[in-house]
Amino acid sequence: MTPLRSPRVLLLVFYLSSQTLVGLAQKNRVYTARAGVMDLSSYSYGASEPVALVGDWFFKWDQFVDSARVVTNQTLIPVPGNWHSYTGSSTLFPQDLGHCTYGLRIILPDSGKVWSLRLPPIRTAYTLYVNGQLVTQTGRVATDRSMKPEINAKVVSFLVPGKEAFLLLHVSNYYFAYGGIWKSLELGNPVVIAQSRERSLLLSSFIVGALFIIGLYHFVLYALRRKDRAPLLFGILCVLAAFRENFNSESLFFLVFPEADWVLANKALYGAFPIGIIGITLYLQCLFPGTISALARKSIFALNVGFLALVLLTPPPIYAAWGTLISPLATVECGYFFWIAFQASRQKKEGGFILFCDMILLTACVINDTLYQAGLIHTYFLLSSAVVVFTLCQSLLLAIRFSTAFKRTEALTVELKTANQLIEQMALKRQEADRRKEVEEVKNRFFSNITHEFRTPLTLIISPIEQLLPPQGKGFSVENSVLQNTLTTIHRNARQLLQLINQLLDLSKLESGSLTIQESQGDVVHFLNDLVNSFRITAETKRIQLTYQPGPLPDQLLFDDDKWGKISYNLLSNALKYTPGGGSVEVKLTAEPMQATGYLILRLSVSDTGIGIASDQLPHIFDRFYQIDASRTRSFGGTGIGLALVRELTDLLNGTVSVESEVGKGTTVTVECPVRLPFADHPTLNPVTSQTLWPEISPPFVAPLPDKIASINETLPLILVVEDNPALRHLIAAGLANTYRVIAAADGQEGWKFCQAELPDLVLSDIMMPEMDGLQLCRLIKQTSQTSHIAVILLTAKTASESKLEGLSVGANDYLTKPFDQRELQLRVANLLHYQSTLRKFYNLQFSKPQTTALPAYENAFLSQLYQALEKHIDDAKLSVDDLAVEVSMSSRTLNRKLTTMLGMTVSEFIRNYRLRKAADLLKAGYPVSETAYMVGFESPSYFGQCFKDLFTLSPSEYIRSILSEN
Repeated sequence: MTPLRSPRVLLLVFYLSSQTLVGLAQKNRVYTARAGVMDLSSYSYGASEPVALVGDWFFKWDQFVDSARVVTNQTLIPVPGNWHSYTGSSTLFPQDLGHCTYGLRIILPDSGKVWSLRLPPIRTAYTLYVNGQLVTQTGRVATDRSMKPEINAKVVSFLVPGKEAFLLLHVSNYYFAYGGIWKSLELGNPVVIAQSRERSLLLSSFIVGALFIIGLYHFVLYALRRKDRAPLLFGILCVLAAFRENFNSESLFFLVFPEADWVLANKALYGAFPIGIIGITLYLQCLFPGTISALARKSIFALNVGFLALVLLTPPPIYAAWGTLISPLATVECGYFFWIAFQASRQKKEGGFILFCDMILLTACVINDTLYQAGLIHTYFLLSSAVVVFTLCQSLLLAIRFSTAFKRTEALTVELKTANQLIEQMALKRQEADRRKEVEEVKNRFFSNITHEFRTPLTLIISPIEQLLPPQGKGFSVENSVLQNTLTTIHRNARQLLQLINQLLDLSKLESGSLTIQESQGDVVHFLNDLVNSFRITAETKRIQLTYQPGPLPDQLLFDDDKWGKISYNLLSNALKYTPGGGSVEVKLTAEPMQATGYLILRLSVSDTGIGIASDQLPHIFDRFYQIDASRTRSFGGTGIGLALVRELTDLLNGTVSVESEVGKGTTVTVECPVRLPFADHPTLNPVTSQTLWPEISPPFVAPLPDKIASINETLPLILVVEDNPALRHLIAAGLANTYRVIAAADGQEGWKFCQAELPDLVLSDIMMPEMDGLQLCRLIKQTSQTSHIAVILLTAKTASESKLEGLSVGANDYLTKPFDQRELQLRVANLLHYQSTLRKFYNLQFSKPQTTALPAYENAFLSQLYQALEKHIDDAKLSVDDLAVEVSMSSRTLNRKLTTMLGMTVSEFIRNYRLRKAADLLKAGYPVSETAYMVGFESPSYFGQCFKDLFTLSPSEYIRSILSEN
């Protein structure tokens, strides 16, 4: 059912329920007593419905009389009705205390029948006579307070011999505010009356049992879910309603406990009402928090607690009268509850519409019962039935709330489970983070310790070398220039290694938080000028214009010279590294005042006209170990530490670093940090600090190597050294120059050109180089037919087995890791060249043996191509070296050098020897000598014979005889 139709259906149910109750209350009364007589002559004894004895009865106030005297009195009273007109009490504060006689003459349809009379509870004691005969009594009637009150619904049967029956009732009431007959008596045959009584008892029992069970059920719900008090309050309301129902209608309580004290029972009945009103208030407050105002809640509590105290402390006539007096207030309370329900329904709160419909019915029944009790209308007490409907609907409301809460609990359970999983994941991540933190701490300690350990041996290297090097401006003699070159190279690279170790140590200190700011007083302009000047020789060597432009600054400032020096050093070093020859690097130093007194913003800007940085890489350049070009062919080396150190040192100084760059135009890095104006008793900057930290190191003298180093013996093997580091390239080449012919190349692209042009016997190549790396070079050498015979040794700083396997997989003959021993390198080169020489001799020998079954298959593809080309022209005496070179798509020079390297023979010797090997096969097959000579391309048999003997040490005739002798 859709949400729109559901409220309509529920409202229809409430409407039908209310109409049913009203219909029961206002059912059509066919028979009415007039002037003390009720004519039932038209009534059928076998009718299925009893007759309500309502109308005007004979009445005698303040006397107990017989039937004759009550009839002659001619006083009438409506039944049901009250005694107000006789006691003179108010409708709002009744005090119907007294005694009286009721009489009614009934004309029956048949004579000699047994009739039954159903008597409601009549307050508060009575005696019933039929035709002068005592039929029943309840309590003890009397003319004063000596009477005994009792309330009990009864059914009595009696035989009426004739067609008339006279009912006489003596009623006493001195214990209750209301006296008289408030509910109609019913007359009918015994079967009908018994069935009506049974139905009424069953209905009352059902209502009491249902309310009690519903109450217990909600007590259990509250026990299972104590956070919500609504089930508890509603359970209390159900039990109270069940208790009140025991005293209404058939007075089940007195049927079960006939000896119960009427006064105490009546107090319990009246006391249940204010407790119920308070319970409803708390219940609505629990259902819809905040809807009942504090003033209204306190007023309801005060009114009902006061009435409850009145019930407990005063006799029944008093509190019952006060109950009537305050019944309009109870109606107002119900109206307020109705307004709360309306507001909850209008605001579409959960259960608001159900409560609103409930309150419509409940309010209508409260109004009905109030008017009925006041004697203004003659219906029935409908509140009990309304309470049943109210209870059922509220049970539905709470069931919906409980279901919603259960669903919410299930959803929260799922969320909690998810949250627990997230917490577990976070805990695992926290544990992993803690573990990583511990690992980082261990790593930082290791870096710190290892860098300290590195600095000691480096100091022992650098200091003795500095003692061996001549003072600046002086040099070694010409004969000792090699020694100077060697010492300078060692010194410069040791200083670079020390600088790298210092950077690693600084990063370690930054991570551990042990690096602090140490301010010194000094001239920052002069300090930066010294640092810039330390890069002058490097800039001049690369033909870079280096300028320094300081702005107007105070003579003395407080700044951390160590941190500023490292920041400036790294920025200048990077700018010079990435600026090509002919470019420029500009250093600017300015300052501007801050709002804080005594502080300045010191701005250092380093601009270059270098290669620039792509915009997508700018956010990462300050990350540790980040490389803009991480490939093996990058043009510039580096560790990715310098700029990371710049940023972290800037952060330590509470400054900022920014970068602007455009690819192909250059980069500008700006560092801004606060500095202070000096004050007394502050340490002064040591003026020689910058010279100590960044001494001018002249580039090492590298003796120029010609593209091809000539040697007295041109037959020595030719070695190609491919290395992008000039010092290392010169070191390797110089170490081999005394034994071999050596040529050098600065990168893989240049090395490949040398390979094609010079066909060296062996290539020594670094792996990580600009333009073309060593692996690409090796692959080209091995996959090109002209160069495939060249041996390759790869040099690299990578020691992982994967790197070695990668190098060997592209065809490298050997693999050597840096740093290497020069003697090991020379031995590996010598062994590899010796192996090639031995292989050449072996293959050369194969050609000089005519009995060899097959020619050498070395470099199968290339030699097979040569064999096929010769086979096609084997009888062509005019086949030249150039013709064969054309067949294999090479120049004659390249082919000649390749065959010399591979087989140890020239192209002419190869052609001649191949013809002679073919001739040996023909002679063995039985061909004559002269014919064989012409078949293998010799124009003269005599020349053929001479060449045959020179190669095989046998003339053709002797070779034939040796073959015949073997057979």
